[in-house]
Amino acid sequence: MKWMAWAGLALFATIAVCTCACRSWFYPPAVEMQEAHAAGDGDTVFDHSALDAILGACVDAGGRVDYPAVAARGTELDGYLARLGAAEFDALGRDEKLAFLLDAYNAFTLKLIVEHWPVDSIRDIPEPERWKAVRWNLLGRRLSLDELEHEVIRRQFAEPRIHFALVCAAVSCPPLRREAYVGARLAEQLADQARIVHTNPKWFAFDRARGVLSLTRLYDWFRGDFEQAAGSVLAFAARWSEPLAQALAAGESPSIEWIDYDWSLNAQR
Repeated sequence: MKWMAWAGLALFATIAVCTCACRSWFYPPAVEMQEAHAAGDGDTVFDHSALDAILGACVDAGGRVDYPAVAARGTELDGYLARLGAAEFDALGRDEKLAFLLDAYNAFTLKLIVEHWPVDSIRDIPEPERWKAVRWNLLGRRLSLDELEHEVIRRQFAEPRIHFALVCAAVSCPPLRREAYVGARLAEQLADQARIVHTNPKWFAFDRARGVLSLTRLYDWFRGDFEQAAGSVLAFAARWSEPLAQALAAGESPSIEWIDYDWSLNAQR
């Protein structure tokens, strides 16, 4: 019987280790989202026209990317990245700041994929060269993509819809827009991204008859961000789905099924 007890303990330990490893891989750090920038911080407008042109030419209507075409415009992309690095961030207004950071993250990711092309997934890139690589020139210092997302964007803006705008080059990421984010239209653009996510079964599907809500893993990984904004994942998702909002108002409590995350590259095929 002792061997069975030890076997049980070993199995429990194995499961615990696996669970921790999975959470460390798939679960980003929890942060307290807060507004660190006032609307009237500055009135400078950053010129995103170079990125706008690249996205318009290299991204299709479904958000898939023609990476060889991006590579062919490498001089334009590099010039844009250099201007990001030299920008006076503090001179930008609140929405300009957030648009600037979203565009920077997405542009850095394009550059990363092009550098390692061809790859089938961003996860094929060696881990030290991927999200944790401290190499991107922004805000007067070198940042990693992880630091930009979790320590700058999430900590300084109480805006969970960033998770529908940041694109990490995976098929299950939100679609990359065919235009750059800009401060003057940021509210409209983020609302459109949220609408796209919540009207496509790739990320969202509500079966009221079964009482089941199928949701993108983004809601699982960044649960705390959505809860800070709306009290619960269901309440935040209901902002973008009238059927779900009606079900919640009627006292229904749908169960959540997480949609498998496809890490395949968001490349045009």
